[in-house]
Amino acid sequence: MHTEAEYQAALDRIKELEEQLEESQKKYKTVTDFMSRTSHEIRTPMNSIIGLAALGEAESYGRSAGEYFRQIKESGMYQLEILGDILDMAKIESGGVTLFYEAYDLEDLADNVGAVIAPLMKQKEIEFNFELHDLTAKVLMTDRLRLKQILMNLLSNAAKFTPERGRVDFVISQSEGSGSKVKTVFVVRDNGIGMSEEFMERIFTPFEQDRNAGNSEIQGTGLGLSITKSLTDLMGGTMSVKSKLGEGTEFTVEIEFEPAKDTVGRQRTSDPESIDFSGKKALIADDHSINRLLEVKLLKRGHFETDVVVNGFECVKRFMASEVGEFDVILMDIKMPVMDGLEAARKIRELNRADAKTVKIIAMSASSYPEDIAKCFAAGMDGHVSKPVIPAVLYTKLEELFKL
Repeated sequence: MHTEAEYQAALDRIKELEEQLEESQKKYKTVTDFMSRTSHEIRTPMNSIIGLAALGEAESYGRSAGEYFRQIKESGMYQLEILGDILDMAKIESGGVTLFYEAYDLEDLADNVGAVIAPLMKQKEIEFNFELHDLTAKVLMTDRLRLKQILMNLLSNAAKFTPERGRVDFVISQSEGSGSKVKTVFVVRDNGIGMSEEFMERIFTPFEQDRNAGNSEIQGTGLGLSITKSLTDLMGGTMSVKSKLGEGTEFTVEIEFEPAKDTVGRQRTSDPESIDFSGKKALIADDHSINRLLEVKLLKRGHFETDVVVNGFECVKRFMASEVGEFDVILMDIKMPVMDGLEAARKIRELNRADAKTVKIIAMSASSYPEDIAKCFAAGMDGHVSKPVIPAVLYTKLEELFKL
């Protein structure tokens, strides 16, 4: 039998462990909150730099000036890529990544990924081939953000390491999985520089890069593949690679998904130059003056009429002062002074007027983790677009919401 002293010692030890766990959880929350704030503070000015560079590139009349703007834009995107990789790796290692499952059409996935990756391929005149084979369930239950992240990492890597006028293949196929699940296979294949056998042994190790492949001019953090492998593991999948130095690389990701019980409507990827939103008016709420300028310019391309305010409080005030039905959509930054975008969205939805529940509200924010997006929907928003804003992504969301 245990003595009373032993029993008390065990209780004391349990209490000590509980206190240590509570302290660890507090430290984790402090670190993650700090990382989230730091990410937002760095992303906000970088978004402006990238947006202005893209605007300068599009409106430049001189080839040299256009090239300078392009290089500024690409350097900014690279800085954001580094930041994103570091934050993602920290979240993965601390167990802070949570998956959010929803119905997702594989053709939508291909369109969404293609809209982002196509400019990278076009810039190097890479032949990009996409194929769908033997699909038995096109609509799957998955975390769309993380699945897109896996595929974007692989495709951007392929574009990065494939020479000009090379070739990249992206193939999706399916076969029977365990139980009611469907095994979905994603293959990304290129005829780029390939990888050495030495590097293949440590390819998924963080911060590792292949120094033997003659790619010293190609930048990267060495985190992308490690993150991709970790996310694949988190989704219960497997990831493999075949490569030969000087001949190319093939990545294969296999994940089993439950088919969605309800189908979802197909989404189209829209070209801002081909969509006409004449007669529609947007209210833009953003505390950053350059972001407001960029967002107005972007919406003008689709013939929107626009109005701008500098924070959530002013947004609610302007909406209350408007005629019923004056605004068709509100583009809302999240982190703003006086009143943030989430609170502003909630207050608008609570107003006693006919259009309070029907006006479309889209978050446009540098806060783009799944939990951030979930908060937007919980506040009554209709969609979320990550900064830096990709025109095709925003216009696809607008077209979807207006059912054009």
